[in-house]
Amino acid sequence: MLDFTTLKNLYELDKKANDCALNEYLEAKKYYHGEQLPPEVKSIILNRGQAPIIENIFKLIINKIIGYKAQSISEIKVSGRQEMDTPLANVLNDLLKYFSQNRNYNREMTARDKNLIFGLAVIELWIQQDENKDFDLQFKSLEPESFLIDCYSKDLNALDARRFHKKINMSLNEAKQILDVTPFKNAGGTNEDERCVIIESWIKDENGLFHRYIWQEAGLLKSELSPFKNGAHPFIISKYQIDDKGLWYGLFRDIKPLQDYVNFAENRMANMMGSLKAFFEEDAVLNAEEFINEASLDNAIVKVRSGALKENKFQFIQHHNDIATLSQKANEKRQLAKMLSGLNEEALGLANNRLSAAAVSQRKETGLMGLQEYLNACEHMDRLIFEKVIFFITHYFTKEQVFKITDEKTGERYFSINSSEDNKIKVGKFDLIYKSQLKTTGREERFAYWSEMFKTISSVRPDLISDILPLMLKDTDSPVAADIENILKEKEAMMQEQANEPNEMQNLLNELQIAKLQAEIAELQAKAKKYASQGDLADSVTLAQSLELQEQALNPEQTSHNKSMQKGGIDLR
Repeated sequence: MLDFTTLKNLYELDKKANDCALNEYLEAKKYYHGEQLPPEVKSIILNRGQAPIIENIFKLIINKIIGYKAQSISEIKVSGRQEMDTPLANVLNDLLKYFSQNRNYNREMTARDKNLIFGLAVIELWIQQDENKDFDLQFKSLEPESFLIDCYSKDLNALDARRFHKKINMSLNEAKQILDVTPFKNAGGTNEDERCVIIESWIKDENGLFHRYIWQEAGLLKSELSPFKNGAHPFIISKYQIDDKGLWYGLFRDIKPLQDYVNFAENRMANMMGSLKAFFEEDAVLNAEEFINEASLDNAIVKVRSGALKENKFQFIQHHNDIATLSQKANEKRQLAKMLSGLNEEALGLANNRLSAAAVSQRKETGLMGLQEYLNACEHMDRLIFEKVIFFITHYFTKEQVFKITDEKTGERYFSINSSEDNKIKVGKFDLIYKSQLKTTGREERFAYWSEMFKTISSVRPDLISDILPLMLKDTDSPVAADIENILKEKEAMMQEQANEPNEMQNLLNELQIAKLQAEIAELQAKAKKYASQGDLADSVTLAQSLELQEQALNPEQTSHNKSMQKGGIDLR
């Protein structure tokens, strides 16, 4: 374990190395929320009597990227590396569904997506026990400004980091209950809600185990030797990009100069359109000061000397050419910002040119190609999240528990773990298959695509239409997909039941007919024996022929076989 002085020096070292990246992140958040003009620029604009203007391209781009990311379809599946691990892999798949259906999961993942665009995303996974000693996973997205990474870490996911620091501003009373010690009040607050700032550091030792330290500037409060099994830490980290100095940064670095120029151009053009430069000869006006005050008004009627206008002793300078130049340059910066973000007019929903549906769809997909790097970063981080989830599940979920999940087909269902050998959670080796697909087309385009597919299939295999219809409704995000699927199932069951009724009736009739023929055969056999014993050959031959006909009716296949054998010269009877 480290002493307090060493711990504090490591924190200061990491803080100094991360300050530039954190300042850039905080500035990106200000720009996103519309605080884009420096105070001195805003003061000059207000002194002119002009309203400050900003065109928040940065927010437009980020919201569009987050919207596309929210539309992506993700599929997570665990598979065992050996056949004997298949039952456990199925249980783990159900547990991952339970985890991803947590009420906080989507909210925290959306916060993660936005933080990653700004430069850094941090997810914290924590094991928590309830009053019944049942384990549960807590999932939380941390704010990057409260998190520090090892200054020597160069990996995009900080897999090479040996130190992490998390700063927490919390209630003093809550800190006392959690830590069992009294922290120092150092964050202000009121008498009713006293606050304190606590730093939680995770330091890796020479054996590869992470130890936990909870401290303040005044001293160490608590330390724990490897709180998690196998010396793990609870963080999953992803950086958007890393520059040549090893600092992480986000999309803001590329967009900021363009955003600043557009804001400058808009405010400059507004000032030019509202201002006027006028030059006049001194003898052209009666009172120079009065002329200046009155001529600057919107509706001005000013008296000048006789002949001054006729002799062109006044000159007014307009800024039309300058305004056109600024507008052109601002439009260039807007287009460049969209290109750097990986989007175009079609992807942003701003295109107003008349194109066919196929051309619009193609240009929209082309405009989204630049998002692939960001989506890959999200996908890789998701994979790391679920790998850590599986790690925690296999190490901590060791007692019998019951969970509830919602399936698309079966609805709500319950499953248990550790109640039998098949669902017993144990440590093993599993492969995590994670697939993500971005929906680049709207509902109308997907519906048109499915309509054409239905036309093709109906001419070849019309019997498949009822099976494919639910898939089409799900892909087009139809709200009645589940209802239609239930109706199709009910109709299929009803048709099956109706088809089974005639078959049962026919089987019953066949059984009755066979019983009748068997009775007639038995009667004919008895008569044949009787006539044979009495020596009546003619009646015996007639009865034998009738008996043969009855047997042929009862078993036509056997009779046909016997006849063929007789033709060959052999009578097996």
